[in-house]
Amino acid sequence: MLAACAGSSYSRLVSVNPPDASVYINGVKVGKGDKRPQTFDFSQVGRIYVQATHPDYQPETEWFTLEKIEQMIADDVPVRMTLTSR
Repeated sequence: MLAACAGSSYSRLVSVNPPDASVYINGVKVGKGDKRPQTFDFSQVGRIYVQATHPDYQPETEWFTLEKIEQMIADDVPVRMTLTSR
């Protein structure tokens, strides 16, 4: 299990296509899928999931660990999700 520490909160740009899809982080709605920074807080959990939903598309879920987010930051990679039509 991941040992959490006080400095384990990171911001990443989250981009979802279609842009009007709803975006959830750990089940909490954080807005629509347009490009916006979101906070990934690992201080209480070892994994975080991002889910995007839209009535006309299949929902998508992606899991993130602290190590994965740190690598994405090092490589300057945003979180991108593209939903598939139903």
